[in-house]
Amino acid sequence: MKKRRLLRILIASSALVVLLLITIIVSAVKSGKREDVTQLDFSDKNASRLDAMLDEETATEEETSEETETETTEVTEEETTEEETTEATTVKEYSLEDDKEAPVFLTFSKDVNIKVGDNFDIHKYIGYADDIDREVELSVTGEVDTKTAGAYPLKVTITDDTGKSTTWDMKVNVLTEMPSGGGAGPERFAWSDFQAKYKTDDNMLGIDVSRWQEDVDFTKVKAAGCEFVIMRLGGLDNGTLYVDSKFEQNYRNAKAAGLKIGIYWAAEESNAEEIKASVKYLTDVLGGDKLDFPIAYDWEDFTNFENYGMNLYDFNNLVPLFAEEVEKYGYEASLYSSKNFLKNVWTVEDDHQIWLAHYINQTDYTGDYYMWQLSSVGQLDGIGPCVDFDIYYKKQE
Repeated sequence: MKKRRLLRILIASSALVVLLLITIIVSAVKSGKREDVTQLDFSDKNASRLDAMLDEETATEEETSEETETETTEVTEEETTEEETTEATTVKEYSLEDDKEAPVFLTFSKDVNIKVGDNFDIHKYIGYADDIDREVELSVTGEVDTKTAGAYPLKVTITDDTGKSTTWDMKVNVLTEMPSGGGAGPERFAWSDFQAKYKTDDNMLGIDVSRWQEDVDFTKVKAAGCEFVIMRLGGLDNGTLYVDSKFEQNYRNAKAAGLKIGIYWAAEESNAEEIKASVKYLTDVLGGDKLDFPIAYDWEDFTNFENYGMNLYDFNNLVPLFAEEVEKYGYEASLYSSKNFLKNVWTVEDDHQIWLAHYINQTDYTGDYYMWQLSSVGQLDGIGPCVDFDIYYKKQE
């Protein structure tokens, strides 16, 4: 009996122990689950916060990206502008191997007269350039005593970076009295004679004018048989853009008289930026008005050429730059030049329309030209001073 009771107690105790162990284990498990839940809750909160942070960062990155894209766009535009500007203003560099020719005198006065006591500046009497070198060296052998009358011989030499040189002789006459500029003046070329000699069915006869022709009566000009007028709109002079003081009056009156109209630009540009500024200026003056002839580019400051910092390649690039710019505004361009400079300085005459200046009865210029300026001493009713006479050759269909 006692053994049975003891066995029951042992079984009960064991059950209690087992029950206690199960409770402990369950509690431990539940406790572990709570810790896991707590950790999960924390992780969820962190995940939400992380998502929020990521959203904020993403938004920030998107904003930054937009700003970056904007900045990139702006930078790209700036870079593009800089690239365009660089392309427009960068001076092409040449090597000594490219220099094949000796420098040349563009203008040269072999016989110079100055008055006793006057300053002698040789740059007023010469202009020079090289195909490659932009800083040609000038040397003068001989001296001029401006305080003492006499004839002073000089040897003038220009030398490029490769050592190639050109030498010309000059005589400077220092005088107590300067020669008189008087006299009857040049013989005038009457319009009637001009018409009789040169008018055909395949051409038009006209004139070119500027402020030097003063007040022109275009009604009389038209009545005399003049068919067109090319007028100076303006130009660039020592860095300043200007409109010819008679342009607006000439344009208005010539149009009212029924004449065909063209313009020319008195140029002094030396780079692409100046070309762009000049074209913008002259087209603003034109205000979109149509012209009957190409806009003529007239660059003539050869006595001062060495001060422009150009070589002859730079110089010849001015015309295509000018043509490209005026075409953007719907106009055509041409080059005005004398036969001498077309033969010896310009190299672009085959690529552009040419307005030839050659004062002779019949030109022997062999290149193509659409207009020929053959006289600077024309006499025409309606104009007091001398005026240039021109022949325009109609395009053959």
